[in-house]
Amino acid sequence: MIRFGKVYNGIVISVAGMCICGYIFAHSADSPQESNLPDQFSAVSVVYHRFGDSRYPSTNTSVQDFEAHINYLSNQGFVFSTASQVYANCNSFPNRKLVVITIDDGYRSFYSNGWAILKKNKVRATLFINTESVGWNDYLTWEQIREISNQGIEIGHHSHAHTYFLNLSDAERSQRFEEDLLIAESLFEKHLGFIPKIYSYPYGEFDHGMRNVLEKHGYKMAFAQNSGVWNEQSDPLAIPRFPMAGDFVELKQFKSKVNMSPLKWQQSEQLPLIVNGGEQVSFKLKLENPDQEPLNCFIAGQSRSEVFTKHQEGILVAFRAPENRRRTLITFTARDKEGHWYWGSRLVINTLIEE
Repeated sequence: MIRFGKVYNGIVISVAGMCICGYIFAHSADSPQESNLPDQFSAVSVVYHRFGDSRYPSTNTSVQDFEAHINYLSNQGFVFSTASQVYANCNSFPNRKLVVITIDDGYRSFYSNGWAILKKNKVRATLFINTESVGWNDYLTWEQIREISNQGIEIGHHSHAHTYFLNLSDAERSQRFEEDLLIAESLFEKHLGFIPKIYSYPYGEFDHGMRNVLEKHGYKMAFAQNSGVWNEQSDPLAIPRFPMAGDFVELKQFKSKVNMSPLKWQQSEQLPLIVNGGEQVSFKLKLENPDQEPLNCFIAGQSRSEVFTKHQEGILVAFRAPENRRRTLITFTARDKEGHWYWGSRLVINTLIEE
């Protein structure tokens, strides 16, 4: 097996075909990628990792909680969609919310504990695989992945080595990310006979250069891990997802998240902000739906209304990044006159913190 960062120079990996579900994608890395979603589009994407594996509580969802989530969505008339089906389904159910179930990493607990619940309820989902770990202890084998794929679970690309790409220097990051991408593509093609053109960033970490590498190679969509609601203003290569593990799996919280509406801002304001230590962070948000009041701000889950001010051009956010956290989520919520809640967030990443 080729290990990340050891065998790259002199290797040429050819990639054939950029077709997914009848769509052909050929985007330039220098031009913005259109979402092609209708006005007022809304979908909730949720991400799971392990199922019924109490050894890792921060990434685990109990079988009982997962079944309760799926039952709630089914009973409330949500439309389940795989990631790549969203574009086909978005105009079919204008008054019903789409939900995309995603699972990252390809742990065996999905095969043994989670998949049965999806099959029982005839729910399709998208499973993102990091190829280097296939067959390792606790991870799915290629045979199991083929079985899952043949029975309706969509397979997505979650890198080869699942590394912290942002720890690399600016000069080498995009090249190493592209090399890793192509190694995984070659393994997908070898073992599955196809190359998934949907991506999930390891740890939800990425920058503009990594995003552009995906666009260069014809990826239709890529998923982050900052919470929020997918909408027509979302960058298709930076789609938000609500995490469903650890402290976030209780049904009351789950209901709240999947019934959120999106706070919308421009694509240029959706990518993570990368800092080195406890730097002063400042950025602007121009809300596309500015009438929701009151607007609330949370940093790492703590209410921090003092860090933002409103002005004619939108919202100015300014605060000092925590020095002891690698990933800090800045979340905005708002409520309209009918009492309906809106949600959006942006991620700050301190690359000096090791995990």
